[in-house]
Amino acid sequence: MNVFFTADTHFGHGPNKLGYGGIVFHANRPFKTVEEMDEALIANWNADVRQGDHVWICGDFAWRDQRKYLQRLNGKKFLILGSHDKMNQDTLRLFAEVHNGMATRNFGLNSIFILTHCAMRVWERSHYGSINLYGHSHGRLSEYNDKLQMDVGVDVWNYKVVPLELIKMVMATRDYKERKGLTQEELNVKVKELADRNAAIRKHFETPISLTPSEKQAKEDG
Repeated sequence: MNVFFTADTHFGHGPNKLGYGGIVFHANRPFKTVEEMDEALIANWNADVRQGDHVWICGDFAWRDQRKYLQRLNGKKFLILGSHDKMNQDTLRLFAEVHNGMATRNFGLNSIFILTHCAMRVWERSHYGSINLYGHSHGRLSEYNDKLQMDVGVDVWNYKVVPLELIKMVMATRDYKERKGLTQEELNVKVKELADRNAAIRKHFETPISLTPSEKQAKEDG
């Protein structure tokens, strides 16, 4: 059994009734129609995924007709709900698992995987080697070489699913160091700076506004 990841397939997300929008337009995808996009995504998926394989979808699976697409795609599907995953309970039951917000797995490895729709600035055990896989951004969010984090959306993976082994290979090249960062003393200074800033903001917020003489007169007359 192989494990794959993907996000933001947006199956069936065509233009609106006036002919505007749709994912092909919004994400600048290289397809003439949403139907052409759907067929390419399905063909790419089924070329890699066999019936016994697991596919984790980090949100935004399909705009409509979810059952139709689920029936055509190989493998067991695990869904992290995204911004556009609007479907009834009967359809949600067709997924092997459905998670609202986040799922945590290790996939038989030493690393913990934190699967989300949107990227996280920090995540559970991110300072101890856990890996955040996400979608939503359609490749518009910068990735950093010192973070164990990756966009698995189709827009940045040539409209194909991403195998677990490939993710392991990429993460092994990252310049990540466990608990890399500031010393405890430096952290204490930064926390105090933030607390002092917030105290000044609160003081300004809670200070009564001083009125000019003309404003006071207008208030008394009013």
